[in-house]
Order: sequence, then C-alpha cells, then structure tokens
Amino acid sequence: MTKPSRTPFHQNKNTSHASSAFTLVELLGVITIIGILAGLTLGGAGAIRRHAATSQAKSEIAALQAACDRYYAENNAYPSNTAVDPSSNFSPTNPVPSQTLFTNLIGSSTLSGASPKRYFEPKPAMVYTNGSPNYFMDPWAYPYGYNSDGTNAPLIWSTAGQTTAAGTNKWITSWPKL
Repeated sequence: MTKPSRTPFHQNKNTSHASSAFTLVELLGVITIIGILAGLTLGGAGAIRRHAATSQAKSEIAALQAACDRYYAENNAYPSNTAVDPSSNFSPTNPVPSQTLFTNLIGSSTLSGASPKRYFEPKPAMVYTNGSPNYFMDPWAYPYGYNSDGTNAPLIWSTAGQTTAAGTNKWITSWPKL
C-alpha cells in the first residue's frame, strides 16, 4: 500500500495558478494611482473650461463691438444708454445696459421680434429670453456690461463670473488693458 500524501487536498502540485491572484496591497496601490490620475485630469478639465469660457467671451465682445461699428456706420451714432444711471452699469447682475444694446442691435426688445434690420445675429445661448426685454449674456450667465454716450466708441465688458468689484482685473473688456 502506498502512503498518503501529506499535502492538503486543496493544494495543487501545479503552482502556476497560485501566482495569478492580486494581493490587497497591489489592488490598493493601483486604485491610489488611478485616483491621483483622475484628480489631475479633472483639475485640468476645469482649467480648460474656464479658458474656453474666457475665449468665448472675448470673441462675443469683439462681435458686439463690430456690430456697434456697423450700427454707427448707418446711424452716425452708437447705441446710447445715457438714460441709465452710469453707476449701476458696473453691477454684474444689472441687465439694463445689455438690454439697451440688445434692443438697438436686434431692432426689437425680444429675439423673436420682427425687425427689418439687425446688426447682430447672436447664438441662442447668448441671449436671455426668460423676460422682456431680452439681453445678451456672457458664458457665465451674467449680462454683458455696456456704456456709451452715443458719440464715443462703446465700452463692452464681461465680469468673467465675478460678482464683486474686487475681481475687476479679471473682467474681459473691449478696451485695452492699461
């Protein structure tokens, strides 16, 4: 009679399958690395979104400035908002200056209003349409600022998402930085 083997019945003499499992330490290491890479990627994505919104605001301000120049060429005056208190123009949530600009460039107080002459055709996402009159919105959903006496080139700006005057150095403007 042969002697029984002393190895337990659940161990296989072929050990090639025993090394194919991951240890808990290895799994935690991989999860940690994936978490770090995801954090770096998501942080970079936020910066890319901010940069894209800034670029969009710059191009929209340039387009609004060009539309004001077309308005001036035909009417010999820029759209004027002298009836608006100039000190209120600097509030990032005041839509009145942008409403003045909208009404003059579109020829109507609403985007759907019929007008024989439009100086600007905005993208739908650029227009606040939940009230009348409509107004132009920047990528952060604040109204564009606008100020003009009708004779001088207008000042157009976006607060770039800033809600206090302390962030004015981050504003995007139609005038050069000094």
